[in-house]
Amino acid sequence: MTDRTLTPGPMSVLIDDVRDHGYAIVQTRIERAPARYRGAVCADPDGCGQDAVLLTLAVDDVIEDGQAAGLSFARCDGAILRVPVCNNHRVEASHDLFYVLTGRTRPDGIRAFDLPGQHLDWS
Repeated sequence: MTDRTLTPGPMSVLIDDVRDHGYAIVQTRIERAPARYRGAVCADPDGCGQDAVLLTLAVDDVIEDGQAAGLSFARCDGAILRVPVCNNHRVEASHDLFYVLTGRTRPDGIRAFDLPGQHLDWS
């Protein structure tokens, strides 16, 4: 398993991952998500059962309009693909999600982005 690197840097780095790997992996605090995503339990495959504190999501496109950048989250049947996790399983979540999306293990070089303080549009 490759190391997870939190990258609080500019959107250009996130755009590079989408271009180079097809997806960028983003984690955010669960309280930043809409109410329908809160209250989830950790989705660790071995059955954790703790309350989730993070959502791990895959970004498949970054839309820039000159003023701001928007994230397009990967979806399945119209629903945003997400992995809710507790703090103990935050590293595995990005690997699990990348594998679900691509059928491959997460390659070296792809980062897990943390977007503290940034507003996410969930529409």
